[in-house]
Amino acid sequence: MKKTIKSALICLLIFVNMAVIAQDEIPNLKKPSSWNQYLDSVVESGDLGTWRASGVTKDLWVGIPAGIRYVSNETIDISHDKKKVLFAHEIIAEDGKMLSIGSGFVGWDPVAKRIYSFGSGYDGGKPFWGPRELVGFSSKGEVWKYTETSRGDTYETRIVYKRTSKNSRTNIYKKTDGTGEVIEDNLRKVISADIVVTDEKSILRTKDEISKKVIKYFDSAFDGDLKYAESFFGNDVEVMINKIKVNGKKEYIERLTKIQKVLFRDMKFLDLHVHTNYFSDEALASNGKTFGELRSKTIWSNAWAELQAVGRITKKNVTFPIHCDFRWENGEVVEMLAYYDPTVMNEEIAALGESKK
Repeated sequence: MKKTIKSALICLLIFVNMAVIAQDEIPNLKKPSSWNQYLDSVVESGDLGTWRASGVTKDLWVGIPAGIRYVSNETIDISHDKKKVLFAHEIIAEDGKMLSIGSGFVGWDPVAKRIYSFGSGYDGGKPFWGPRELVGFSSKGEVWKYTETSRGDTYETRIVYKRTSKNSRTNIYKKTDGTGEVIEDNLRKVISADIVVTDEKSILRTKDEISKKVIKYFDSAFDGDLKYAESFFGNDVEVMINKIKVNGKKEYIERLTKIQKVLFRDMKFLDLHVHTNYFSDEALASNGKTFGELRSKTIWSNAWAELQAVGRITKKNVTFPIHCDFRWENGEVVEMLAYYDPTVMNEEIAALGESKK
């Protein structure tokens, strides 16, 4: 009876482990029909180069103790004759100790018409080696079966290489019998010794349609064209001018009307520069949050200029620097920040008050 229960538990554990493995696998796996088909996949998917990960070692590989902080570098390249994909790795502990170093290759057997692969190296100063069998590949990644021999022990592992983007990968390592811990490494592409590519991909543009709209908005102030401002701002726009808060388009248009029709004339924005930032969801915003955590899409335009005008009451020629930020949603400005020295504005407002006495 005890043996039956034990056997049932073992079968259940194997079933659960295989289910977990299946969840980690790549969809639509296939075997390559030729070497060129496989090689093209590696090149087109951006696999070539050096990839970096960090973490804490786990109880999986016989020759690497668990619980050690590490940084790993993996490099993938093509041999000069383009008949092999070459790979190499190093895993370095926080104290500088080499935990693992090794290399290997992927090639094509023209008789059997299949991929073959082998890797070897040293874990903790002692050798390991073993063949790798390609379970399948697709544009999303690869799955391998790797049989390692190390320190007198031989065991089979399953390796899943997930292509999450051109510059990021997730590698999953686990024993096929369900023993040991599962390793999941998140890798980033390295473009120099000190620079690792991230998925930020934020874009700054100066000739895009949104930047052109901002330029037109500033130009419209010279003509006193408030109709353009009506289409420029969203109904519920939030405006912060230095420390003054203005809620909604209606209230802000009233303020603009007073500035352009009552306080100043001949308004010009000299040396105007505008650029627009299209922020990646992965880019940091503030307080440790990414832009993706704040909202689905973040677009900000930034503008700098010298405002030149003539006071309608004082008749003074005035010039002062101004900086404005505009956040966009669905083609409208929903948030605006403006910064400038309010001295000139306050003088003109005071003169207007005196003229009414």
